[in-house]
Amino acid sequence: MAAFRKGDSDAGAKLMDLFYPELKRIAAGQMRGERPGHSWQPTVLVNELYLQLVKIKELQPADTDHPNDKAAFLALAGQIMKRLLIHHARPLSQKAQKIPVWDELLLESNSGLIEVEDMLSRLEAIKPIIRTVVELKVFEGRTAEEIAQQLGCATVTVHRHWQFARQLLKAEWSK
Repeated sequence: MAAFRKGDSDAGAKLMDLFYPELKRIAAGQMRGERPGHSWQPTVLVNELYLQLVKIKELQPADTDHPNDKAAFLALAGQIMKRLLIHHARPLSQKAQKIPVWDELLLESNSGLIEVEDMLSRLEAIKPIIRTVVELKVFEGRTAEEIAQQLGCATVTVHRHWQFARQLLKAEWSK
């Protein structure tokens, strides 16, 4: 796990081999929540997971090396699988859709995944719903109306949270 955290793609492949039965079980559980007749099977989802894992350059180091590395890896795998299913379910036009401000800020700041996660954590510390709005808008491509319906709030509230997050991100990443 330590080698995988440092970006060793061979270590990611070894973890996949080591935990394949558990990953397939997690994938089957994720697939149970999908529509009937889904075009993917659990094996395809695990294969897509592998393709994502070999792209990982680096993860935040663990606080300490402890036996929870297995649980941490399986939790990461579950999160990636969930995002893969969300991305797969999007219409093709939305898959290519970009959030201009987000992309612009990332390019200007040369931020990686660690910096993005740090910024999302800062937003969450300010107000957890702001992080949720950003994640739903950026990672899932949801509209303000869809987000408002999911969160049970007004669309104007979603717009306010999104504007606040954009301003904060721009201020932080333009430094």
